[in-house]
Amino acid sequence: MCIELGVLNLSRDNVNRSVNLYAFHIAESINLKQIKADFTGELLASATLDLFYKVGDTGYINIFNYGVVVFAYFSDIEMSRTINFLKNYCSGFLEKKLDEKYEIIEEADSGILFTFNALHIPQITENIIKITMLNLAHSVSLDYYTELSEELLTAIKNFSIELETKGKLNISKKNMLKFIGRSLNTKNRIAENLYIFDAPEIVWEDEYLDKINQGLIDSFELRNRHKEIEFTFKNIEDNLYMFLEINQHNESNRLEYIIIILILIEVVNMFLSKIH
Repeated sequence: MCIELGVLNLSRDNVNRSVNLYAFHIAESINLKQIKADFTGELLASATLDLFYKVGDTGYINIFNYGVVVFAYFSDIEMSRTINFLKNYCSGFLEKKLDEKYEIIEEADSGILFTFNALHIPQITENIIKITMLNLAHSVSLDYYTELSEELLTAIKNFSIELETKGKLNISKKNMLKFIGRSLNTKNRIAENLYIFDAPEIVWEDEYLDKINQGLIDSFELRNRHKEIEFTFKNIEDNLYMFLEINQHNESNRLEYIIIILILIEVVNMFLSKIH
């Protein structure tokens, strides 16, 4: 299946003035290999984590394997149409999608300036669009993982409240292990997908692009947000370790009670046999 996409019909003057980027976290993962066979845009760059396409005269789309897609010069209708197309290549498609908007503004005398949700630059180029798309994708994905970590932390707090009020945990060892597995899988997905501190190849030998990339990282506060997620997971892991210890202690007590009961039964049997 192939798809033909349209984009906003903008004059070259409009293109040079500004570009709005829209990022959407649409799934847990996207199969990039299958997309390459069906997508009709001009593939400008291909990597393990993402595919960067040009569509039509002015449109750009960056698709990331960790479930994020970023658009430039696309209408709302075309973004919605493309997301529906990408749904066929998604694993864990999200009905509730997180999104984020960012603007690149071309100003001849601005130098490199970062303001709230905008980058001011003397000239917009494909590489600058790609670098900005990459950091915007990291940002919206961090929002997604922040939500997941907060959900896990809320569950942990509920366990703690139950332990405080009832003096016990009403959760089986199996369900506890499933919860631990969910926490570890979420943490591993973050480690595998978000190479926030790894500079993309296009900035390795370009000091100007590297300056923009570092500025975007600071502007989106990617390092601090990533550290906050790591701290949350450290807190979750510490609590889970304690809960697992309590669960194992309860299991040990249960086994001890079973052994005691069996011994008592054997003693009673021996006593009854002697009476008879």
